[in-house]
Amino acid sequence: MLLNKSEFLLMNNPLRAAIQERHEIPIFLKMAAPRTYASALEIGCGNGHGAKLIKKHFGPEKITGIDLDERMIALARKHHQTDSVTFQMMNATNMAFPDKSFDVIFDFGIIHHIPNWRDCIDELKRVLKDDGEMFIEELAIESFSGFPGGIWRKILAHPYDDMFTFAAFEDYLAERDLVIVDKKVTNPLGLLKYVSWRIKPGDAGGV
Repeated sequence: MLLNKSEFLLMNNPLRAAIQERHEIPIFLKMAAPRTYASALEIGCGNGHGAKLIKKHFGPEKITGIDLDERMIALARKHHQTDSVTFQMMNATNMAFPDKSFDVIFDFGIIHHIPNWRDCIDELKRVLKDDGEMFIEELAIESFSGFPGGIWRKILAHPYDDMFTFAAFEDYLAERDLVIVDKKVTNPLGLLKYVSWRIKPGDAGGV
């Protein structure tokens, strides 16, 4: 789904950038094992700030960011594109990359926007190398229940009828032989419940 006006403004403000740098990236860094990456993919790259942080803190040789919103891709290319960081308009449920293209994949809360989210997970597994890993941070239908989640539900145009629960998301990872290596539940500023996972294909051991 494309962002509505409120979401577009929320994703392009200093508070969102600060949360990503000071809260989300540190969680992924604590989960990460020491290694180098040749190629990284960020789905739902938005304005490119996430790719900038991935380059700074994880140091992959090449980063590809994809997003459905041409406004976001234009911003990303204008402010963050380099020889090693590039951006493309692309659907995360049908990616134009060969199998096993990436050493690491990042998702900063994008999959819950996708009605056919299982197709997205299938694609992530397809383009991930056998020895690769994914860092995924997601919201779920529980994030938009109660207070203040119910307020966000009225503001944000998400596919609530098709949105997964956290348990359903993890069950589908297991069904696709994607193993949770690490997991952290957070609620930054008491605004929304998130879960972050480090995930690897096959027999990597779980939590």
